[in-house]
Formats: sequence, structure tokens, C-alpha cells
Amino acid sequence: MTRNDLADYVRRGLVDYRVPISATIMVAALASMFVLGSQSASSFATYLLALYVLAAAPRWRSLFLDWGFLALVGLLVYLPLTSLWSTPWDLRGALSQATRAVLVFAFVVSLAECMQVDWFRQRMTWVVSIVGAAASTAAMWVFFATTPEDGRLNGLGQLDTHVAAGMVFAVAAICGLSWLLDNRSSRSAKARVAVIVAVAVLVVGVALTGSRNAMACGLLGIGVVLIARRAPSARQCVARVVGLAAALGAVLVAAYVFVPGADTLILPRGDSLRLGIWSYYAQRIGESPWFGLGILTDDLTEVDGLPVLHPHSLFLAVAWQGGLVGLALMFVVIGATLKTLLRHFAAAEAKLGLAIWSIGLPGYLIDGHELVDKIGWTWLLFWLPVAIGLGLRAGHGLGDARRFGPLAVPTS
Repeated sequence: MTRNDLADYVRRGLVDYRVPISATIMVAALASMFVLGSQSASSFATYLLALYVLAAAPRWRSLFLDWGFLALVGLLVYLPLTSLWSTPWDLRGALSQATRAVLVFAFVVSLAECMQVDWFRQRMTWVVSIVGAAASTAAMWVFFATTPEDGRLNGLGQLDTHVAAGMVFAVAAICGLSWLLDNRSSRSAKARVAVIVAVAVLVVGVALTGSRNAMACGLLGIGVVLIARRAPSARQCVARVVGLAAALGAVLVAAYVFVPGADTLILPRGDSLRLGIWSYYAQRIGESPWFGLGILTDDLTEVDGLPVLHPHSLFLAVAWQGGLVGLALMFVVIGATLKTLLRHFAAAEAKLGLAIWSIGLPGYLIDGHELVDKIGWTWLLFWLPVAIGLGLRAGHGLGDARRFGPLAVPTS
């Protein structure tokens, strides 16, 4: 075999097994998030994924014909650019933000391609639920062994805060529940039992975090999964979900107001200084409402004598970084994704994306602070549904041509 023959053999192998290779790297990166405390360590696999995606640019360059994809690119370019007017200017920080945007871009494009293959969605949801349950079990062992003073469970790895652990455990539970509904006739009873146990462990883990945000959003997510499987159309699904959210909200408000002691049970820490925090950041955003203060501008402050590290709202954080322009780009990406998920409501991956965003979008109203970041909980709660939407649009491209090119894998 000549050197050219060997190179051609390797190239064909990389093409033939493109999705399995991308899927392996991606799932390994997502799984590491549950157990590795270093974000840089988890990011190692995402750097490989980025190189793999960028090297195959001809396969996805036709995605630039999609307006939703253009909005996504605009958002990922604009937010790092705000480092140019950040205070203080930091070249190293600016390069770091640009790198993070590339990593997010590669993740979304790669996942969009992988989602066009039926087996990927099922294996990914199974792995996320099982690994999430293992991480939840380990966190509960530490929780009961150490008995933290605040009585709240912290996650391991990058999920070392109550909110992050609760939200990610909720998404992992949603993945497990979706897998069970997709595999009702599975011949592997052991696999089904494993996922059922995993979902139960994850639900307990969410409860032990004490995060009311994660509990409420997780409950809504479970409701969306079950409703989406039974609703005959996207319109009826939306109507039922809105009804469920309204009923859940009404019950909580009524209990908070009329049931003695329910207020401390529902909100044991009051508003957790949220009103004071949001007021401060909203006032500062007023200094540069259109373009924001810049992604590198220090957002550390104090409220009632306590240190506050960030705005505690992903949407407010984007407004802080990129102003109304950045927020508008974010809403365009959200709108394009939601439109796609509802238009392709019959697809199982669309229902998965809607369920995840029923946790992520409401949850990020009062938590979160970094939309463009290295691999972390935002990748699961925000960027994964964006990738699903992009994959659905790419799989139904102009005419009969796939937007991932002639080498794209079949959907079945």
C-alpha cells in the first residue's frame, strides 16, 4: 500500500464513520461535565470536536443559506466582539471569548449533524441519564456523609452549585424519560430498569438540591415530555403546556398566600436578593443600553453587604454584555429554534428539544450568567435544543439536497 493509498484509506474512514466519531467525542465531553471539576479538562474533547468540524467545512457551509443559522453565527460573533469595549481591555480574555464561541459553534453544528441519525438521539439520552444518575448518586453519598450546614445537595465536577446541579439533573431525568418513551417495546429489560432507576435517582437529586427553580422547571419539563407524546399537534401541545404552567403557578401562588407556613416552604430564602441584584445590573446596563458594557467587564458587586458574582439571569447577563443588540440576537435564535421545533413537532428529537427548553428558558430567567462559555450546563440547557432545531432544518433543506452535503448520513 502506497502512502497515497493509506491517506485515501484514512480519509474514507473518517468520512464513513464521521457521525460515530463526532458522537463519541461529544458524548464523552458531556459526560465528563458531571464528574470533572476542571472545565478545562472537560473542554479537551471539545477542542478535538472543533478541529474535526472545521476541517469538514465544505459539508456544512450551505447552512449559511439558513437565516436561523446566520442569527446563531451573528450572536456567537457579536458577544466576543463586545470585549473590544469592555473595561478593562484584556487581549487574553478577548481571545478566550473568541475560542469559547468557536467551541459552542462546533458543538451546535456537530450535534445538528448527529441528530439526523436515529440511533444517536437514543444513545445520547441513555448515556446522559445513566451518567447523570451516577453523578447524582455520588453527590448524595457526599451529602449524607458530610451533612452540609445549609442542608442542600451540591453536585460534583462542574455542578458544584445547588442550582447548576438541580437543573442539569432535571435535564438528565428528562433524557431518561424520553428514552423510556422511545423504547417501550425494548427487548432489553435490564436497560429499561436501569433507566427507570436512573430517573428516580435524578428526581431525588433535584429535590435534595433545594433549588426551587430546578424543582419547578423540572416538574414542568416532565409535564411537557408526557404531554408532547400524547398531543396530536403542536398547537394542542402548546395549549396544554400553557394550561399546565398556569395551573402550577396558580397552585403555588394560592398556597403561598393562603396556606400558613407554605411561604417558607415554597420560598425558604425569600427572593434570594434577586430584586436587589436585578435592579443594580439593570441600572448599569442603562449606561450603554444598545451595545452593553462588554463581555469582559467585571460584574462583581455587593447587595445588602453580600458579594454577588453575576446577574443571576442569563437574559440579563446577555443584556449586560451585549445590550439590546445582543439580547435581540439571542431572541432571534430562540424564536427560530422554537419555530422549527414546533413545525417538526412529530419528530422525537423536536419533542426532546421542547422538553429541555421548558426547563432551560424559564430557569434562566432567574439564574445563569454565561451564554457563550466552555462546556457546561448551558450547553445542555440552551445550546442542545438550538442544535436540534438546526439539525431539523438541515434535514429538510432546499429541494432534495441536504445542507450537510452529499456525504451526510441517512436518517434511518
